[in-house]
Order: sequence, then C-alpha cells, then structure tokens
Amino acid sequence: MKFLILIFIIFFNISAFSYEKLIDRNELVQHFSIEEIENIKIPKNWSLVKDIKYYDEVIQDHYKDMGTPKIVREFQANNGDQLCFDHLKKFDSIIYKTSREAFKMGTSLDWDSCIMYAKFRQFFGNTLKKIPDRNTDLLKNYLLYYSSTDSFKLQQGDNHYSYWKTLSMLAQMYSIEKDHLGLSDKEIKMINEWFISRATVDLMDIKLQAKRGRCKIPKEYDEEDVLRTAKIYATKNAEPIFQGKTKYRGTDDCGTISNAHTVTRLLIGLITNNQELFDKGIIDLKYLMTFIDKDGVYVPYAYRGGLAISYSREFLFYFSVFAEIFHTLDINFYEITVPSGIKIKDAFDFHYTIWDDIVPNEIIKYAKLNFGNKKHDWTELLKPKKERKTDGLGVYLPGWKETMIRQSIRYVQTYRNDLFLNFDDQLYRKSLGYREQNLFGANHALNLHAVIRANERYEGYYKNIEDEKQLVALNQKRLKENAKKLKMEKQLQLEDQMEKFNELISLSKYIKEDQFLIIDNNQLNFIATQNPIINDNKEFELKSARIRGKLVYFNQNLKYFNPDKSNILYHFDKLEFKTAVIKDGNTEAVGFFISDPPFDKYLLDINKKIVEKCGRLIKSNKWLVILTKTNVNNKKIINQQKCNRKNYLQEGEEIQLLYKIISKSATTVRNYLENNL
Repeated sequence: MKFLILIFIIFFNISAFSYEKLIDRNELVQHFSIEEIENIKIPKNWSLVKDIKYYDEVIQDHYKDMGTPKIVREFQANNGDQLCFDHLKKFDSIIYKTSREAFKMGTSLDWDSCIMYAKFRQFFGNTLKKIPDRNTDLLKNYLLYYSSTDSFKLQQGDNHYSYWKTLSMLAQMYSIEKDHLGLSDKEIKMINEWFISRATVDLMDIKLQAKRGRCKIPKEYDEEDVLRTAKIYATKNAEPIFQGKTKYRGTDDCGTISNAHTVTRLLIGLITNNQELFDKGIIDLKYLMTFIDKDGVYVPYAYRGGLAISYSREFLFYFSVFAEIFHTLDINFYEITVPSGIKIKDAFDFHYTIWDDIVPNEIIKYAKLNFGNKKHDWTELLKPKKERKTDGLGVYLPGWKETMIRQSIRYVQTYRNDLFLNFDDQLYRKSLGYREQNLFGANHALNLHAVIRANERYEGYYKNIEDEKQLVALNQKRLKENAKKLKMEKQLQLEDQMEKFNELISLSKYIKEDQFLIIDNNQLNFIATQNPIINDNKEFELKSARIRGKLVYFNQNLKYFNPDKSNILYHFDKLEFKTAVIKDGNTEAVGFFISDPPFDKYLLDINKKIVEKCGRLIKSNKWLVILTKTNVNNKKIINQQKCNRKNYLQEGEEIQLLYKIISKSATTVRNYLENNL
C-alpha cells in the first residue's frame, strides 16, 4: 500500500508540472497592463450616439434602397410583434435552438428570427406602411417585460449561448435607444437594474462549455498533444503567445460568447454609470486581447477548421464595436498594443487579407486543429473560394467583405485608404443578394456605419460652432460686428430663400394670348443628367419619353430650399419621369406618369379619385395631366383643370407641394421634349 501511495505521489507531481497551473482570468490580466484602458472613469452622461436625429438620417438614407428580409415580411403579415413578444417571454423555459432553415424557409419562432425582426423594426420600421419609420415598440416591450418580471435568467446547457447572445443584442440596441423609448424615470431605473444584474453573472460551468470545442481543448481531441494554454498552438513546439508569471490554461469560453459577454458589460456599465460592471468589462477585454497572436490572428476563431474565415469576420465586428465604445471616451482603440506585441490596427489589417482564394498560412496553421468545424474540414480553405462549402453561412457570398468594411468603416477610413477609396457604398447596397444574414443575422445589433456617420455629422456641426466661438474670442468687437452683419445677411438670405420657395410653390398662372390661354413661364428648369429613353408615341402624343435629371429653381436644387420639406423636395434631385407632350385639337398639355415610384405612393390613389370626380384630360387616371394651352372658349377643359386644382389643394401639405411643383415643371418639360427629341 505504501508503495502504491508513493507511486501515486510521484505521478501526481509529474502531472502537476506537465501542464500550466490553472488561474482565473482576473489573475491572468494582472500580468500585463494596457495603459490606455486602465482606470477609466465613466463620464456622467455617456452616450454612444450623440444625437439621435443624425442617426435617424443616416439609417433612413442607408436602408431606403434595400429590400425587406423574407422573415420580416412574413412576421409583418402575421402579427409578428405579438408572435415574437409571446415567444420571447418564454425565455426561461425554452432551450435555444436555431436551424439553418430559419433563413431559408421564412418565419420560425426562434431567437434569431425574433431578434432579427426587432432589429429590422428598430433600424427601418414597418415596411407595410406607405412611409415606413423607425419603430422601437418591440424593443421597449421586451425590456419592460423582462425587467418587471425578473425574467431572462442564465441557465446551464445550450441556453447559455442564447443568454449572452440575446442579452448582448438587447444591450446594443438599448445603447442607441435608451433616451428615445419614451420610458419614465422609474422604468429606466428598473431596466437599468435588470441589465446590471444579468450582465454581472459569470460564464457558465466549463464542463458543459468544453464540449463546444472552445478555448479549453477537450483531452479526447488532443491527439497531437497540442499545448493547452489560453493560446492554441499549431504545433507542439510552438512558443506560448503570452508568458507571465503563470501560464494560463483556459477554463471558459473565448469565442463569440465572450465577445458578446464583454460588449454587454462595457455598454451596460457605461449606460447605467456602473463603474464596477464597466471595470469587469475591461478585464474581459484584456483577456480577449491575449488571443491575438503576433501575426494578427484571432486564435479562437481561426482554429474552426473550414469555418475559420466565417468566424474570423466576427473579430472585425466585435473589435469595431470596442473601437466605437472607446472612441466615445477619446481613446484610439486601434493604436493599443496587445500582449503579443502588435497593435489592434495590425490585427485588423491582417483580417482584410483572408477573403480571397489563397488563405494565409497564419490562419491555416490554426485551422488544422479543426475544432467546432461543423463538417467543414480545414482542407476546405485550400480550395478556391467559390468551391468551398457555404451551407447558408454566407461568408463566401457576394457582399460579405463590403459588409465588414462598412462595419469597421472608422478603421478603413483612417488606416486603409486603398479600401476606402474603392468602396462604392451605393453599388454595394444594390448588389446584396443575401440581405437577411448580412444585415440582421446573429450578433449584429449595431449598425456601426450609422453610429460613426451620425457622430461625424454631430461633431462636424458642433466643431463649426466651436470654431466660431474661438474666432469671437480673438477679436470680440470685430466679430460682433461681423456677427451682426452675418446675421443680417443670413436673414436676407433666409428671406430671399423663403421668397423663392413661396414663388416656387405658387400655382402657375394662365395668361391670355390672342384667343388662347397659355401657362406662364417660370424659373423652374429641367436639367437632364442622362439621355432620355424614347417611347413609342401613342394617340394624342406628340413627343413621349422617360426623362432622367433634376429640377432646379434659380439654378438651385429644390431640396435646399426648405429643410422642413426636404423629404418631398429631394425627390426632384434624382428625377425620373415617363412624360408626354399631348395635343387634341386646340388643347395642348404635358402628361406625367405617376404610377411609378416614388410618386405612386403619394399621388396615384388621390389622382384616381380626382379624375373620377373631375373627369380626365386625354390620358388615363395613372397620368397627372397639366394643361399648357387651350382656346379661351373651351370651358369644359378649363373647368376640368380648375376642378383638378381645387381638389389637389384640399389635400395635405405634402400632396399640395408635389402637385404645385409638377404643375410648374410642365413648361420646362415640354420645352425639353420638343427641343431634344
């Protein structure tokens, strides 16, 4: 027995020195410091977006050209708000389960689909409306339910994944919308406390996490005796990436969950002004930084076999979120040096080399480990990009690289001018084929492009104000005089602008010339930007074409005349109309086909009703026909036009404005068609 005990002691001592000592991540990160993010004090009134008005502008501009995901369309058609709200209320009793078919077959009551739906509503609104607007009611309902019922608790098993993933996305959405949800102080306090309690809990038991093939490599997979430290090595002779007083052998997740976990703690700490939670987020972030190797590879994503590229793109998203968080704290996250000796910007630079046919060896060496590959063996990465498996993951489909450029646009604009100058945002939006996952898939609940651009607009606006203040300080008297002069000039400009705007929206007058009534000329001009598309002339049509260009008034674009009406006026800056010069006896007119976007949603239904009431002038009720010349005795035609005008002027401001501008453009459109076709 003594002999056996002695052997056991010897064996135990040998084993103890065979592997690194297990230590807590808090102890690990004490072995190195990152000066830029140590000891940050949370600002009292922190916000991710400085002014929601600018964010709304960017969001609406971006999504106006995009289609609606199938899942969202089906939810909207089937009372999706209530379906998802009822489903998500059951979080504590449902195990997370999402099938790939959720993105192919339409509506499915799972977390991805419902959170995607909530995100789409937040970003864009209800597309079933004629004029969609951003809608945060669903997000508000989720937060009020969870916080008022003490719901949404961390459980063991697969639900752990959905807990951090969903909590992270709710935190991301809340970071934008907190002050704009119409919450009372009591409700904000209740939601804040709920977020803090949910973000404070630790990651789950590693005994279950180890099965997922994360940082800690299960022994049964360790066939080549790969060293099991927080760093995963490609060969057994590799040097550890991080060496401190004690090496670290991973005991919890270091992939998507830890990224979501870290984002949640940082954001909620800042939103709720909770210093303790924010500091925990800093520790989490330092821990994540230890997984960036000297070549810029984010190791926990790179060892996913044939999915190494698919997962590695998430590095760009999450670390871009970190960059925007620290940008609000006046810290350039990209210049931070990580424990392996490189800067964050170097890791970003590396991750933009992984999208082409030849995958860098720096990733291949980790991909060979094949952990969590979901039947995508690492050898997939040796094939040309188009021949690799996709299985609906989307990473090899058109638009992914461009999507990540948009998400990390601050890095690209600052450090990669070659990518930035060659990036056509408008072309990218129109070329997206797999919109559902690109825009609203798992983990992405922040539109970083909109955040960045909105803050740039805000900062630019207030920078101009600050510059003016500094000039005033240099010479108070001179600048006061200049300010007074400038104020007068601005007032005159404003008065002139408003006078021109009032002239613009005044109804065109008919003047008598010989025995005819003729519409008066004005300063509204049509300028072609593309060649017209000639149509076959039909009955009564002298000239017919689809014209493309813009309307200007006194050589100025209409959208600049009145900011309050910009939502209508901007339609005339990129104008496309099917038009015709029409003649029937002594009657001449110009027809505008209003059954095409964008004017169909404003004018078509109204025009049909008015034509039914007043009668039609030559063309069908899909045309808005403006009389330009007729015999003074032609009472029927004249009365028809008077009736048209009267009824249009009884509609709302926006309809009136559209009618007046289109009416006023009849002369210039007629001249263009007659002189250019």
